[in-house]
Amino acid sequence: MTLNHFIYKVARPFGGLQVARFLARNHPRILMYHRISPDGAPGTISVDQLRKQMKLIKKSFNPISLSKLIELHEQGITPKHAVAVTFDDGYSDFADYAFPILQEEGIPVTLFITTGFVNGDIWLWPDQIRYAVDNTKRKSFEFGEITGLHSPENRKSIIWDNLADHCLSLDNDRKLELIESIYKKLGLDRPRKAPREYSSVTWGQIKSMISYGLEIGSHSRTHPILTKIDEEELIRELVGSRLDIIKNLDIYDMAFCFPNGKEGDYNLRIQKKIESIGYKFAIAAFPSSRPLENRWAVNRYPAGNDFERFRKNVFGVGYLKSVASIKIS
Repeated sequence: MTLNHFIYKVARPFGGLQVARFLARNHPRILMYHRISPDGAPGTISVDQLRKQMKLIKKSFNPISLSKLIELHEQGITPKHAVAVTFDDGYSDFADYAFPILQEEGIPVTLFITTGFVNGDIWLWPDQIRYAVDNTKRKSFEFGEITGLHSPENRKSIIWDNLADHCLSLDNDRKLELIESIYKKLGLDRPRKAPREYSSVTWGQIKSMISYGLEIGSHSRTHPILTKIDEEELIRELVGSRLDIIKNLDIYDMAFCFPNGKEGDYNLRIQKKIESIGYKFAIAAFPSSRPLENRWAVNRYPAGNDFERFRKNVFGVGYLKSVASIKIS
């Protein structure tokens, strides 16, 4: 058990969270969300949970837009108790459920959109795998080197996890070939457009939300892992997405969000390319004790349905643990 976990368990009834909040007052918390649903279906946060989290932020912290946070930091100012909210991908449920809650609570938000998805040119590859797994009657799969695809209890979520994890290890062309082979081997027709449950927000909805304060950034054009594509494809993803946003929204000043966003999903060459193309900054998908230290890999905390984990992160327990991971017996 770490010292911070022990302190949290012992001190919480006596105001320990407020102590953590004070100690972490200069540590900005940038939160990362993806999908939202009425009931918190797998892979989503529930409407009630998001509202509960936003109310806590409004009550106890300083909600601020991501761009404003970066701007102030560049001026040498770090707002105390700052919390910035971000959503990735651009699913239709953001407009249906998330943005109304954020508006109601007065919480600024940045939405990073995959522009080919919003255009209707593609639907996101993890959803293509999930759709195939959910719509087959088979309980086990055989795909060469991929293990963990037998599920006698028909726990399809396990099969999806293993297929998706394997895809993350492949270069982009091989990943797309594998997804095509999944549909062929399962005898399924792959929808050309995203089914309703996987659909994107529209440009019209985005425009409407911008008029109410929504901030928009790029999440690439087709959501590949950037280290797994060649230079020509990289330019298409970075420039194409930016041009889509300029064309449809007349926005030139925007940030970039790395697809998948783990440490191996970008490098210095890609960061320099993002800067040269004209993006303001770039954002990753994992936390650190100094989230604003690198303008081209700003760090975030993942957020979901686990309210205790959310509360620990937003009050600074996760931060304190990262800066003082002392072991006790």
